Amino acid sequence: MLIPVVLSGGAGTRLWPVSREAFPKPFMKLGGASSLLQRTLERALPLADGGRAAIVTNREYFFKTREEIDGCAGARDVRVTQLLEPVGRNTAPAVALAALWASAVDPDAVLLVLPADHLIPDADAFREVARQATELAAAGSIVLFGIRPSAPETGFGYIEMGDVLSGEARAVRRFVEKPDAALAVQFLAGGGFVWNSGMFCFRAQTILEAMQAHAPELLAAAHAAWEASRADASDEKLAIAEQLFAACPEISIDYAVMEKADGVVVLPAAFHWSDIGSWKAVSEELEPDADGNTTVGETLLQGAENT
Repeated sequence: MLIPVVLSGGAGTRLWPVSREAFPKPFMKLGGASSLLQRTLERALPLADGGRAAIVTNREYFFKTREEIDGCAGARDVRVTQLLEPVGRNTAPAVALAALWASAVDPDAVLLVLPADHLIPDADAFREVARQATELAAAGSIVLFGIRPSAPETGFGYIEMGDVLSGEARAVRRFVEKPDAALAVQFLAGGGFVWNSGMFCFRAQTILEAMQAHAPELLAAAHAAWEASRADASDEKLAIAEQLFAACPEISIDYAVMEKADGVVVLPAAFHWSDIGSWKAVSEELEPDADGNTTVGETLLQGAENT
């Protein structure tokens, strides 16, 4: 069973005041009727072959997230469970919770883990790569989605690709933090690097075993929070025990597991992708007018150019 898991949270302060603590970036709409969260669900839910999916989010966003799910046509045939964090603890504890929940749904579940606030206009191209990732994950690999760089971007982490393994899959040679401009130019020219998109695919048991090997304290804390919470589980939501979950280390899945584990592969993708991480990124996704201005909603422009 393939279970899409959407990570939805964070204040998105770089897009203040539209994105803020009470209304984070996944709920933003970029010139269309659907929010970023809804667009993520719409491209991922058709892959849910077992009719199950999950959203990991803060408990404060339960009702708004429920509205977003209800407004998503693709959610009608998929049971979407909200795993409600009492506090944010970065992506590693969130993934641990999702894997523990998914293992209870199906011990052989494969998870497709996606941030809620990314923009991928070509849903068909995304799903084709996701299907390839699912096959690799079912065989035991931890799969990262790499985006072939289109510019020497300094705002993303990079992955250096190694040997070809199967089809398009490549071994991960190393992870590189956000580079300076000169190094980013070298990465782009060399052709052996991809952007680290923050999208993953793996069996629930595979990632739990990797956490046990490389982040046992994190897994123990997440497991304690899960065991204390699962009795209250329902199809719609599962509220995670606050004190126990707060004991989880605040760490990303990259630092906790990906940079240490064996069997990590990267699947390079050529589809257009943006993490909408700045107002510049927002403007690049909109069609400018004759004066180079990009706007959403009712706007009064007077003498403005390239704004």
